Amino acid sequence: MTGVCWGVSGVFGQFLFENYGITENWLVPIRLTTAGIVLLIYLFIKERADLVRLTRNKKDLAWTAVAGILGTMMFQLTFFGSVHRSNAGTATVLQYLAPVFILVYLCLRDRKAPTAREIVAIVLAVAGIFLISTHGNIHEMVMTPEALAWGIACAFFMFLTTVLPEGLYKKYPTVVVTGWALLFGGVALNLIMRPWQYEAVWNLAVFISLFFIIIGGSVAAYLFYASSIVHIGPEKASLCACIEPVTATVLSALWLKTDFAIIDLVGFVLIIITVVILNTDHSGEGNNG
Repeated sequence: MTGVCWGVSGVFGQFLFENYGITENWLVPIRLTTAGIVLLIYLFIKERADLVRLTRNKKDLAWTAVAGILGTMMFQLTFFGSVHRSNAGTATVLQYLAPVFILVYLCLRDRKAPTAREIVAIVLAVAGIFLISTHGNIHEMVMTPEALAWGIACAFFMFLTTVLPEGLYKKYPTVVVTGWALLFGGVALNLIMRPWQYEAVWNLAVFISLFFIIIGGSVAAYLFYASSIVHIGPEKASLCACIEPVTATVLSALWLKTDFAIIDLVGFVLIIITVVILNTDHSGEGNNG
């Protein structure tokens, strides 16, 4: 369910961008802040002891704020920026290049060379990006350089959402760290973007879209993800979340009539295979979209 929730969230974001002139500068601050508040209220009822325990450790609370701003906030902003400049399916696939950044980080941290399996995964990831951005023609970009840059930036900040709070996840439940990170990131982005200065259309379609983006794509998704980690472990939970790009691609094609060429789908598959290969060795606790 986690991957489905994240995938649907991206498609509703694309719907708002295409039909109501909304931008990520308006959407993301509202999403982060509202989701953070709702999730913390839920945790205050269900996980009050751990929620309060984190606030009493000033060092951990400060590091949660850093993770929320440099990780969660920037990841969400670049993800929806990528959706805005391409589409939900492409943006969602590109964000799953994050395991490649994690691999490079682990190799540098542990001072070890990548294995043959990991090198194959990197080659597949690069091949996937090449096919998506050029359709196999090295002399022509079918995806704008801006859209590609936002997608790769999204993957990098998704990587940061995994590694920055790594120590916190060992001391507190993942969902508790996530709740505070969402709120810190949301407050910071509100101060930067000031979404109240933007004119927005408010109607039933917008409210329904925001509900799926905030409640479905953030609150419910993170609760499902935290539960799946407990019941099936982080590795299987991460692999199950890989249904996200499939959900986003299929739904954006069927509902929003987004055109995907066969070669796009080949590129998507190569990147998803990369995720599967790397997640059998390294699994993360943070995430998404």
